[in-house]
Amino acid sequence: MNKKVRAFLVLARALRVDADDGEDVQFAAELQSGDLDWSCLLRLADREYATTTLAAALLRRRLLERLPDSVRGALQRRHVMGAAVNQRIRRQAEEAIAILNAAGCTPMVLKGGLHLFEAPAEEIGARVLRDLDLVVPADRLDDCVDALRRSGYVPEGEHEDWTYHYRPLHHPGHLVPIELHVLPGEQRRFMSPEEAWGEAVPLPVADLSMAALCPTHRIAHNVFHSEVQDAGFALGEVWLRQLHDLAVVCRRYEGAIDWPALSTRMRQHGLERAFRARMHLASELLGAPSAGLATGDWCSRFHLRRCLAQQRWPGLADRLRWVAGVLGPVRAHHIDLIYASGTGGLRLQVQRARHAGRLLRKHRGELRARAAARGRNLE
Repeated sequence: MNKKVRAFLVLARALRVDADDGEDVQFAAELQSGDLDWSCLLRLADREYATTTLAAALLRRRLLERLPDSVRGALQRRHVMGAAVNQRIRRQAEEAIAILNAAGCTPMVLKGGLHLFEAPAEEIGARVLRDLDLVVPADRLDDCVDALRRSGYVPEGEHEDWTYHYRPLHHPGHLVPIELHVLPGEQRRFMSPEEAWGEAVPLPVADLSMAALCPTHRIAHNVFHSEVQDAGFALGEVWLRQLHDLAVVCRRYEGAIDWPALSTRMRQHGLERAFRARMHLASELLGAPSAGLATGDWCSRFHLRRCLAQQRWPGLADRLRWVAGVLGPVRAHHIDLIYASGTGGLRLQVQRARHAGRLLRKHRGELRARAAARGRNLE
């Protein structure tokens, strides 16, 4: 087996959500195998933002002590550092949410921010965060931005009126920017804010007032983000960090997920194949339960094989991400978000051409660099 593919499969096996917390003797032997390329595996984990997740998983499964000394030491340091960083980010999140509460707003926490409040204390560092995503009601956005700016946050760059979140807000005393969203994702029709807020669930944390998407909506949001917004299905990218988030939600809230409703939503938006392929990846690679959802169709199996095959050529992934960066601004859901064009038909194509012309006039010589930056920021 190709060493890069094997490294990926070992990494995925280490992160499985259905693994027992006790020691796995067979897997321990594989980790100690002399022909396992640990440098390749750790580079892959870094690329997928999964090194701290790997360290926490091996520690929980009592496998960390079985690794070569240099690898064990590196993962232990990343585990300790990740915990220290995320504890600081959690304090930042609590402070920001308290500021928004004082302004009369209950924010909804998305994606990695939820890990700060839901993970066991010993695993708080297991998820890399690059920002904090908070959804606020559209009619309260200006008040929320003003409240954070008064507390020292400074907005970055220019703001487009049509976007689904305000520009990132940075604070010189904190580690990550805050993005205030008015929509739960880069879309207009897939999940409305009214629907998201209507079924949101409270997050009981101290005296703070905050919410999260319900488990069914969290899966829908995760799949849309990875497969459509970040083009995972088209590119053949696993996006392992997002896949692990998906598997954790499926495992943690298994009895609260409305699978028929999810299937219906995906079918209505032309995403049924992408959804089944994504759930097949989550089930086969990370052991995510799917309550009998049929995911083993030929398209899902082919997508898994394609994703594994592409692990042989990391350089290919970089090129595909650049292509995604080029095409991102004219994707159907993005054009619909800006112009309410719908996601098909002549109106979409007209507005797509209009927007492409706008970008060409505005950015000209910067287009290549901007596409590369968007590609790097995927996932």
